Parts: sequence; structure tokens; C-alpha cells
Amino acid sequence: MENINAMGHMQGGVRPHVVVTQVTGETVTVAPCTSVSKKANQKYVVEILPTKENGFSTISFVLLAQSFAADTSLLEKKIGHLDQNEIARIQLEYVKYVTD
Repeated sequence: MENINAMGHMQGGVRPHVVVTQVTGETVTVAPCTSVSKKANQKYVVEILPTKENGFSTISFVLLAQSFAADTSLLEKKIGHLDQNEIARIQLEYVKYVTD
């Protein structure tokens, strides 16, 4: 997915995103991912180790503070799926983000 409206500290360019929630049938909340390790110490970031199942080739960081609603037509392709532990960690951190 490409973040064409990235502003400030938002991640721009084409990059992987994690679908965090489904808002409606056509809209999902997504969070961009980065491999920049300095992001690991920021709030609302979840580290994901690369596996064959999730499709990441390097350690990646899900940037939940940069999550946004997106139309499902903007999602280009699925690269993999996260395991239950990864999903639980993302959900827990997302709840912290939206309730802070």
C-alpha cells in the first residue's frame, strides 16, 4: 500500500501494512511497517520477526500510532499472515493507543 498523503513523521512510499481492524465491509484500519530499528523504542510499536508465514524478510516494526482508515481497494497484495501471538501483541498495543 502506498501512503500518498504521508505528512510529518508518517511513513511514506510503498510499504507493508498490517490490517488492525475491519471498520466496515470496505474500510479497514491499517498500520504501516518499517524495518528502521530506531522506531522500536517509540510508543505503540510492535516488533515482528520475519517468518515464511508472515512474508517479512527482515525484522519489522508495526507503527500503530500511524494507523489510519483505508479503503480495501488500496490494498495491493497480501504478503502473509501473522500468528496468534503477533496478533495478540498488536491488538494489546492498539488498545493502549486508542485509549491513551
